[in-house]
Amino acid sequence: MKKVIGLVIGVLVLLGIQPVSADVPQAVAVIDNGVNTSLFPKIIAEYCVIEYTTCPNGKQTMEGTGAANIAPSTVATVNHGTEMLSIISTVNPTANLIPIKIVGTTANGNLYLYSNTAVKLALDWVVANRVKYNITVVNVSVGKIFAGCAVPAGTAEDIAILKANNVAVIAATGNDSNRTSMMSIACLPDVVSVGATDNPWPGSQGYTYDPHAKPYIARYSNGNTATSFYLNARWMVQQTSGKIKFMVGTSNATAAMSGWWSLNRQATWQATYNFMVASATVASNDWLTGKYIYVKQPGEH
Repeated sequence: MKKVIGLVIGVLVLLGIQPVSADVPQAVAVIDNGVNTSLFPKIIAEYCVIEYTTCPNGKQTMEGTGAANIAPSTVATVNHGTEMLSIISTVNPTANLIPIKIVGTTANGNLYLYSNTAVKLALDWVVANRVKYNITVVNVSVGKIFAGCAVPAGTAEDIAILKANNVAVIAATGNDSNRTSMMSIACLPDVVSVGATDNPWPGSQGYTYDPHAKPYIARYSNGNTATSFYLNARWMVQQTSGKIKFMVGTSNATAAMSGWWSLNRQATWQATYNFMVASATVASNDWLTGKYIYVKQPGEH
């Protein structure tokens, strides 16, 4: 039996499909603008890859403690990565977390520009380190719509490798009210793309949602017939200061899906996807119809 197991493992390694010990807690990698790492005790690794300006070590790449850390900020956009980790850890408190910082900060505290080249470089790191940290999910709540779903060379190949190794890349469709296109990288076929639902309240008040209401695809949510799932986008999220704030958006829905996927992960990527499809209901609006995943929020029973 040991010889058979060894042979199977050898074949998997030759195929690039590396087994991971079940004893290693699974981790969710979050490609974003960094986080206040002091708020998340389950961070097990950090990485930084920056196109414009530098990582905390003064270079354009950094790995290790402090690589993805950012100071508390009053600039709304700087809180984005922290918000994503707060949703993921709320949905799945058992998951280890790996923030990957791809966006630098200016001297006055605003975010620099970034491109999907940084996303691709972050995915390179995940491919190289997925076994070491037992990465099972990659959350990408960043991106932009590009004609023809254009992405940097090698991006689709990275995602295909991760999928073959049962690592889900989960990405936001975007908030441009586009009813035909999704952001790159969500538009790639091997990505689990996530749009937003926004019931029951159309305004910006800090209400979550009524789990008994019919799910309605948010009017701001990008999406098309290829969108994998829609999730509730109304969440109370943690800021870099530690304060809690109400936010909406496909980024939130994506983080919720990342936490939910890791919490309900099956033996393979496909088995987990099938599980999600089987548990889904229907969400729609005047233009779009898709699969809706219901995720409990804190306090729900």
